[in-house]
Amino acid sequence: MAKPTMRRFAVNVASLFSVQVANFLLPLLTVPYVVRIIGPDKLGLLNFSQAYVTYFSLLINYGFDMAAVRVIAANRADTEATSRIFSQVMAGKALLWVLSVVVFTVVTLSNPEFKGHLGLHICTFLVCIGTVLSPFWLYQAMEDLGRVAMFNLAVKLIFSLSVLLLIRKADDYVYQNLAISVSQILVSVAALYVAVRRFKIKFTWPTGPELRNRFKEDRTLFFSSVMITIYASSNVFILGLLSLPYNVGIYAAGTRLEGMAESFVGLALNQAFFPIVAQAFGQGREQGLRMVRTTFFPLFIVMALVSAGLWLVGPYVITLLYGAKFAGAVTILRIVALLPLIIGMSNLLGLHTMLNLRMDRAFFTVTAVGSVVGLALNLLLIRRYAHVGAAYALVLTEAYITGAMYVYLRWKGIEVIKVSHLREAIAFTKSRVLALKNR
Repeated sequence: MAKPTMRRFAVNVASLFSVQVANFLLPLLTVPYVVRIIGPDKLGLLNFSQAYVTYFSLLINYGFDMAAVRVIAANRADTEATSRIFSQVMAGKALLWVLSVVVFTVVTLSNPEFKGHLGLHICTFLVCIGTVLSPFWLYQAMEDLGRVAMFNLAVKLIFSLSVLLLIRKADDYVYQNLAISVSQILVSVAALYVAVRRFKIKFTWPTGPELRNRFKEDRTLFFSSVMITIYASSNVFILGLLSLPYNVGIYAAGTRLEGMAESFVGLALNQAFFPIVAQAFGQGREQGLRMVRTTFFPLFIVMALVSAGLWLVGPYVITLLYGAKFAGAVTILRIVALLPLIIGMSNLLGLHTMLNLRMDRAFFTVTAVGSVVGLALNLLLIRRYAHVGAAYALVLTEAYITGAMYVYLRWKGIEVIKVSHLREAIAFTKSRVLALKNR
């Protein structure tokens, strides 16, 4: 890799990693305070509402983010093309937001259970405005992740201060989701303003044929995202429909720590690594595959250490953060402790390899079958084992997805895992560590 590329990679990883440290530390202040006030039942309602609104955020994103990053990263110097893609993405998101408002209103008001918590769902749904305005995908394509890190930190700070000020009794629990929505909107507006000025973006409303072409080109990634959401996020939604809010709260507490740990390392690596790989694949198929093979071993080791740390240390952190009422979350945590390793490998095989090789349909097929497997496992295991069954369903589904991606790539003659690349991987890791240390 060229020195400027290595330098950008080092800065991006360092920036994101430092913010993930803050994202890890801030909940240590807010989570013990909030959960001891609202309890497992209210926490379950909050997470169920977030799972409900996730489907609308998914519709609004439509896979635009991944497709736009892939296209812009391959030729980020073309300002005119970047402005055109930016305009198409923002216009498409705005139209899908209008559709989401209509569907949300109809579904929420027509279902007695949802209508009974109308205020909570509205507070949660407001985050979709931030989804429309968020330009973080543009920063990612431009490899300007230092600013993404700062904006994400701003969201966490605003949210943390808000919940500490607003939540005083159990009935104030709705303010948590409202604080998430408002902080996301405020930071998205600021990030959008900076992005337009920094990258010299000129917004023009796209023509009808341009919009239709954008929706057509990105539809496979959209349906793939739908499938991913079905098997990765629907367990909370199904658990809320088939079980008690208490079980949802226990499940959320157990999986939250895993999600924090995964983001602590995995998100920083993935967001910094995806544009680098896209650029390598832009230079040629073999260059991209070599980058993926070189990265496999250090990524595997890092994520394996994260999973081991979760299993060993996680129970003590659960007790520290949530208290005695959430003792059942320890079982959930130890079940899902394998997820950082499994999902890390899945991202490498799917996002970084299959999508950059334009295997969009195969990626969709794998995730579609995975969603069916995930739904079946959730319906089967949740009815019998409640939140524990949901945890097992999640791990088994993610393991199937990772295995299916590996088998498909091998079937296509692509070997991502090669022992012969171990020495090169060690040298690659040393150079990255040294670059990070120097920065």
